[in-house]
Amino acid sequence: MSEDLLIFLFVAACIALPLVLMFFFMRGMGGMFGGLLGSFGLAKIKGGVSTQAVVQSIGESGMTISSPSVGPDALVYNLGLLVTPPGGGEAYAAECKCAIPRVFIPMLVPGAHIGVVVDPANPQKVVPDWQNFSGSGGQTMVASDMTGAQALNQRGGTVTMDGVDVAFAAGGQPVSGLDKVVGAIRGGTMKTEHGSAARLLATGTHGTGVITTAQPLGKKVRDFDPNADPTHLDDPMWLFTLEVTLPGGSAFPAMFGHRVPASEVAGLAPGVKLAVAVDESNPTQECAIDWDRSPLR
Repeated sequence: MSEDLLIFLFVAACIALPLVLMFFFMRGMGGMFGGLLGSFGLAKIKGGVSTQAVVQSIGESGMTISSPSVGPDALVYNLGLLVTPPGGGEAYAAECKCAIPRVFIPMLVPGAHIGVVVDPANPQKVVPDWQNFSGSGGQTMVASDMTGAQALNQRGGTVTMDGVDVAFAAGGQPVSGLDKVVGAIRGGTMKTEHGSAARLLATGTHGTGVITTAQPLGKKVRDFDPNADPTHLDDPMWLFTLEVTLPGGSAFPAMFGHRVPASEVAGLAPGVKLAVAVDESNPTQECAIDWDRSPLR
């Protein structure tokens, strides 16, 4: 064997050996990371079937993880679930360790409905489906009534405002769709009703509402109703979601646009309690704030 051939084989071995070692190393690391991600509920279940589950317990693990599906520094929790078998049947208990997107943490409480994916070959292998937070069993409401509104607060579901769906978790927290409502109102593509607040305060059922979200629409009363009370024309318009309670009834979510007196803007925040009046034939959208009595202490 010539000296040139020996040099060639030596160089080839020096190049190939690290590549081979890297290949086997990455295979091992891939398996490790795949197992790690799977244990945190991030890996997809091959052949998994979508269904829903009710959260029975939630406990902190003291860990965080970052990924495109859950965002940066998502907290990892241990969830106890009551899973509805795909296709129906008696619900069964299952547990999973999963990273929870921070936006969902305030809504993820015992009793909340979430979408999950189940391994048909191993029903105990369950991972959350964050695209279906309120579960396929949630109720969709367009023309609401009191019974449906209260069920919505207990089970989660969607409220449709002029063709735009807003998803709510159990407990009345909005999950998705509010940005579309705000965009439609700001763009003038969503119908608005003038003078409904005064009518509701005069004829509606009075109760209380706790703010879950409140955000400015970037418009004033004059932009919607130039003929409104002159003292209100420069008041800003906001979009509210509230958890409303009427005397003797259960809580339900409401979503509506409303003027805010300039003096009250600084006090708007989640958890603030307001005096409200609603039309019980459509309580999730026909709601008015009584600013003369709000906020309630």
